[in-house]
Amino acid sequence: MLKNARYPAKIVIGVCFQYDFEEDKDCFTDWPTGLFEGQIKMIRVDYRKASGPCWARHTCQSLYSGETYYLALDSHMRFINHWDSVLINLLKKCPSKKPIITTYPPGYRLPDTITSETKPVLTCAKEMGSDGMLRLVGKLLNQNFQNPVASAFWVSGFSFSAASVIAEVPYDPYLPHLFFGEESTMTARLWTKGWDFFAPGINIIYHLWERTHRPNFRELPDTKEAEARSQRRAKFILGMIEKSQVEEEALVEIEKYGIPQDSQRSLEDYQKFSGVNFKDGTIQEKAFYSGQPKTIFMDYLLEMIYGTMNAIKK
Repeated sequence: MLKNARYPAKIVIGVCFQYDFEEDKDCFTDWPTGLFEGQIKMIRVDYRKASGPCWARHTCQSLYSGETYYLALDSHMRFINHWDSVLINLLKKCPSKKPIITTYPPGYRLPDTITSETKPVLTCAKEMGSDGMLRLVGKLLNQNFQNPVASAFWVSGFSFSAASVIAEVPYDPYLPHLFFGEESTMTARLWTKGWDFFAPGINIIYHLWERTHRPNFRELPDTKEAEARSQRRAKFILGMIEKSQVEEEALVEIEKYGIPQDSQRSLEDYQKFSGVNFKDGTIQEKAFYSGQPKTIFMDYLLEMIYGTMNAIKK
């Protein structure tokens, strides 16, 4: 990340390490002291106290210290050369006062095998899951674009914007172990606060989608009950269920982390814009293309071949 940045000295990194303090201690024994001093901020959490991605992202936001821009990422990423300048320039090209660059990145293979293909990915609706929550998918476009491409959806693993988003729409820490529902709630909260979404017109960041080499929090026991409770909170925020259907402990600070009645744009407005109705569980055709014409997407068969070769998020 820092190696490929144009201005590495201007970048501050916040990391929430969740690990076994005994078994994994050797990972930190040889941590280089003095390297990028003051630029890497860390929060260390015993893995048994880990509460899933929403809590971790909220915790990372607590490390913010006045930077101009905010880049939220999953781990296991690779970057193009001068990615920082590229992202800032793209953000300035967005036709919005409050733009966010966001998409599912294409994949790479260990250790650093990145495809030479530069066609970008646009996040689109895929289906409603059996739990009633929206599933998203990355679809390949058929060419590069000089300007960012408008999107109907936001994703958590790659989100770049002005840092003011942290104060305006902070991550909800009361969604322990929530996975499906995380992005839908944040998408609705961000959009109703006036933020607009755009995919980069070229590939900038690559993600390791393959997970067979590592365990994750969803493989740990005793998380299903917390996840179900968090999902009810998420469904209430999205207008899918009534408040009476949600236990009191799942309604903590719901006014702060929900969608206020006086929002700049309403939840109903977002559903009309995106083509997704959360309560009815329906998806209009335009949502399958993130509001864009079908003609800008790669042919389905070619995309299937390319996706298999390059681990596009499905």
